[in-house]
Amino acid sequence: MRMAPFDRLQTIRLARESQTGRGELCREPDGTYRVKLCIKSETCQREILDALDQCIPVRLENGALELLLPWYEGISLRQWLYERAPSLGQRRDVCLSLLEQQVEMKRKLPPCFTALSANTENLAIDGTSAHLQYLPDLRDWEPGIGEREAVCAVAAVICEVLTPQSGKGLFRQLPEELRLLRRRQKERDYASWGQLQRDVAAIPDDLPRIRSVLRSCLLRVHRRLSRYGSHILRILAAVLLIAALLSLVSAYRQRNGGKDAIWPGMPQVGDQDLRSKEGGE
Repeated sequence: MRMAPFDRLQTIRLARESQTGRGELCREPDGTYRVKLCIKSETCQREILDALDQCIPVRLENGALELLLPWYEGISLRQWLYERAPSLGQRRDVCLSLLEQQVEMKRKLPPCFTALSANTENLAIDGTSAHLQYLPDLRDWEPGIGEREAVCAVAAVICEVLTPQSGKGLFRQLPEELRLLRRRQKERDYASWGQLQRDVAAIPDDLPRIRSVLRSCLLRVHRRLSRYGSHILRILAAVLLIAALLSLVSAYRQRNGGKDAIWPGMPQVGDQDLRSKEGGE
């Protein structure tokens, strides 16, 4: 194991803690920020050491495995969305930069770190690049978390970044490429970073225009009417038949109930009572 100047680190805040381990934000004497992870579970320690790159500083202290990871400067996703109001294309490019980081770090870190850190709160965006802060929630750690789980977890974060609030309305329909990505993520269909990269790269620069959205809606309505048209016509015919029968029954009852009236339905015109005997007597 490579030793590092752990003792010179100053802890800024405790990020996460559980029985499995904890994560801390620390600062080196030169002002550089680092993430320090302290792993207490022996099973988790063995799994991490089997997948950890030799360039990552580690040490064993009082039975706990400690390692240092980089800290990325940047603003939060919420702040970036508020200040930049990015287009769909800009969101896509940020997500592609996030995937570049994951492809690079998968050779250095175990996939459980990515799967347990994948959260929009752990995103740091600097200009047009996004990075994932490796602050895993070790409470959810379990043996055997692999690349598939890591890819699916990052796909969920990317779906949140790519889906604008205005895209949830009727007239801001999401493009087909984004709906495909969301469907695959929901079904946990992603198994590799390359597959996810291809789907993200296919996202267009902007949301569909209102005219194309209306055309798409009309086409969907037309297809559904074509599919269920005969059933709808039968239902309408049945409703009309029932309404006609009810109308006849109502008219029949009114006729039988007004035998003494000369003009049923029109008992009085002006001052003349038509219900009196003929001739007004």
